[in-house]
Amino acid sequence: MRTIAGDEVVLGVESGLFVESEVDVPELDLRHLVATSGLADSHAHIGATSVGEMVEGEVIARSIMVANLSAQLDGGVLLVADKGTRDPATLEALEIDEADRPELHMAGHILASAGGYYEGFAIEVDGPDLPAAVERACQAPATWVKLIGDWPRRGVGALPNYAEDELRSAVGVAHANGCRVAIHTAAPDTPSMAVAAGVDSIEHGLFMTQADIEMLGARAGAWVPTLAAMEGLADTLKEGSSGRRMFRDGLANVASIIGGATEAGVSVLAGTDLTVPHGDVAVEVLSLHRYGLSVADALSSATNSASDYLGSPRRLAPLSPADLVCFAVDPLSDLGTLARPAFIMRRGRIIYR
Repeated sequence: MRTIAGDEVVLGVESGLFVESEVDVPELDLRHLVATSGLADSHAHIGATSVGEMVEGEVIARSIMVANLSAQLDGGVLLVADKGTRDPATLEALEIDEADRPELHMAGHILASAGGYYEGFAIEVDGPDLPAAVERACQAPATWVKLIGDWPRRGVGALPNYAEDELRSAVGVAHANGCRVAIHTAAPDTPSMAVAAGVDSIEHGLFMTQADIEMLGARAGAWVPTLAAMEGLADTLKEGSSGRRMFRDGLANVASIIGGATEAGVSVLAGTDLTVPHGDVAVEVLSLHRYGLSVADALSSATNSASDYLGSPRRLAPLSPADLVCFAVDPLSDLGTLARPAFIMRRGRIIYR
């Protein structure tokens, strides 16, 4: 198949890759569309379709993973970072044929301190034992380690699960074993400790400071705010409760600092985190823009910034994966068009036309 993706670009597809094409075979002319190499979701959990299902389920069914991965593809999401689970069986998703799923970068079993996450969900490990647990979590095929940095305690509020030096030791072990570290943090204090400790990706990070932004940007780190998910969680909490106030204060803080994050060198990435359905990462892109990212940076949060940060540059060029997601309207003029792909191809397999 020859694919014409622009006035000057003529590509063929062979064995799931783009190749230079001069042969006379059937053409697919896409010059009336705006082409990208696909969207990215940088905070997903493919083993569940909701927070309740993730927390309450004991075994992750392969059928659920297949359905969620299919939903991602149907939304034009061809690159996914799965940020952890209660069941390392989710790593078996990597055994599914690449043409039938997005490219995956995955963490295994989530790590937290005793009482520091949903009961019975995470591997519970105290700070001194964290490095050893991280080393075990780095076993292939996992390429990420997910830590829970803080969690609410009844009558006390949200507290950090680990000290800064404990996080620093954990990061060192992960990096020595070829993995990156992502940390859940929705409360004050923890983002600054995590950034200072060298954590690679701050998940949620509602109370990031300007100093954190500058330090994280200096080492080209990532921030995945999951704003739509955080808004959804805040809405479930009782009006006037301390938890709801904390989330609302944190979201206001994000709005005050996110606009300058990419200029400081931070990779601000779009992630759904279960509150937003699989495949609907466009919802988060719009949220990031609403909170202060420019249109270009919001678009990049689910395209180039994500693929570059995850180490998977996705370009429409020979010998690149034959991935293509096209839109009838330029997303730079209307970010909402990201929710309406006109054409989707994964590894040369046409999913939607």
